[in-house]
Amino acid sequence: MNIIINSFEPADATIRLAQSELEKLLSSAGMADLKAEFYLSETEGYSLCNEDGILKFSAPSAVEILYAVYDFAEIFMGYCFFEPGVDLRADVNDEIPTGLLFDKKCPKLKRRGFIQEFPFSEDSFLLADWMVKNRLNYVMTWMKYYDLISDELKEYFAVRGIEIESGHHNFSYWIPTSEYGEKHPEFFAMKDGVRIKPSEDKNALLLSEQLCTTNPELRTEMAEKMIAYSKCHPEIKTLSIAPNDGFGWCECPECSKFYDTNDMGEFYCVSEHTYRAGRIYHDMFDDVARQFHTVCPDVDVTFMAYVNYSRPSPGFKLKPGEIVYFAPYWRCINHSIADEKCPVNKDYKRDILEWCACRDGGEINIYEYFMGVNFYLSLPMIHHELMFDEVDFYHQNKVEGLLTQFHFSHWGVYGINYYAMAQAGYGADKQQFLTKIFSALFGKHAAQYQEFYKASRVLQESAGECLLPYQRHLFRRTDTVQFENLSELAAALPQDIPYPAMCERLKIWSQYLLKFKKLSDSAHAKTLTIEELELFLKWCHSQKDKGVIVLDRLDMYFTALADCLKNGKEWIHFNIDWEDDHIKQVDKYLSAESV
Repeated sequence: MNIIINSFEPADATIRLAQSELEKLLSSAGMADLKAEFYLSETEGYSLCNEDGILKFSAPSAVEILYAVYDFAEIFMGYCFFEPGVDLRADVNDEIPTGLLFDKKCPKLKRRGFIQEFPFSEDSFLLADWMVKNRLNYVMTWMKYYDLISDELKEYFAVRGIEIESGHHNFSYWIPTSEYGEKHPEFFAMKDGVRIKPSEDKNALLLSEQLCTTNPELRTEMAEKMIAYSKCHPEIKTLSIAPNDGFGWCECPECSKFYDTNDMGEFYCVSEHTYRAGRIYHDMFDDVARQFHTVCPDVDVTFMAYVNYSRPSPGFKLKPGEIVYFAPYWRCINHSIADEKCPVNKDYKRDILEWCACRDGGEINIYEYFMGVNFYLSLPMIHHELMFDEVDFYHQNKVEGLLTQFHFSHWGVYGINYYAMAQAGYGADKQQFLTKIFSALFGKHAAQYQEFYKASRVLQESAGECLLPYQRHLFRRTDTVQFENLSELAAALPQDIPYPAMCERLKIWSQYLLKFKKLSDSAHAKTLTIEELELFLKWCHSQKDKGVIVLDRLDMYFTALADCLKNGKEWIHFNIDWEDDHIKQVDKYLSAESV
């Protein structure tokens, strides 16, 4: 096999990876006699032509040559890179057409990838491999997880052109209680005239513990910590200044100047119970980012737009080196994010366009939940077709990035969403994508499996014109017979398909949905017992490693239900008062009569 590298530095690890991957792919397909050449081009996008039996790849960067290799494998060699560690290949005509095969292919979005809310592991090597095969290039993770990554894994991601951002909710990382709680109590928020004493062990969500963001010494300390961290990790290109998850902003006299306790947050972004915090957060961010960029001008700084700081504050400008993560938390999953007819998503669309309007050299990433949210727990979100509409909306408005939360262990439920996001992000055609994915996974039975997914989407839509991603909103608006019917459809799915694991997963998934529905109904009827809950959890754990359920999230979630069963409290969601109150309001606002 002869693969010639032109113009690129021969020692470049990424171009060498492209060379070895092409050799492996051609050899596995019985095409080892094909010749190929890699060319560095000055034009945008990657291209491929077959000229006199020589495959000529050209791109302006080594990683785009690698993208072109994998794109060639999918288009002309029958590969489908659906899941980490799984490369499917259909029987295809092994004759490669002559002439131009594809030309100047460019992404629709600059950043495309994942938000990782769990530690890195050996599976992370599979993830990086899958990401580059699908032309994804970004992972945002918690700083506590980045600190544990091995140098080998960092290099593995870097060679594949994948940036890892060390960030997420991190006030408690920059200013930890263990370091500052006693010597600088003034750094922490004041509530009811008293400085809080935050406990890092009390609540993983830190729902009421922020900082005294107007304190100038605190701001300087945070900037200096960021500078030191950046110098210690020169590979880092992006850091965060992001509040602890939730609310709990400081109410000291100085901080109180930045908000009005009568100017409450809005219903759609789950914050009508508290005041807007945009001004207090953005003023701090501006100052800390400025101090940091004075020393580290080449490192981008990200921040969050979420709940009661979802919108730009008056006069705020998104400046160069600044990136906002906009998170449409508890968005409607039955509509596109840009659907003006949706009473929930229309407000998120407005917010996104407001961030676009305040852009002054800075950039926008969308922080998504294409698995519902963490506590949606493998319930239906059939979203792969809408994905293409949403990417088009972001592309039209020059949004730079789209990332989603994910888990390995529910790939059988949401994997098509992740694959669709990757394909849409690089301009794939929706109909061609649907034909490819169903053919690759289900072969001659593609039509029958498509009917199953359509039925799943119908069940999802039957919960109301709008559906928010938590169990109550789905189960309180649907009938058990619908889940029984879906389970019957799953039971009839044939197993002689290219990827039999998906057949097993869909059968397990439909059983899980039916069991979860019955459990939910019993809980709301106040007839559920602890023993019945334990039996459900035991069954769920018997499905470990099947690609359907994220068991640690399930166990965490059902502690709330167990507590309700023990104390006789009504089970709403996760026993957080403001959250439960919001869900009750949603029940009224999105009732069948009002939609």
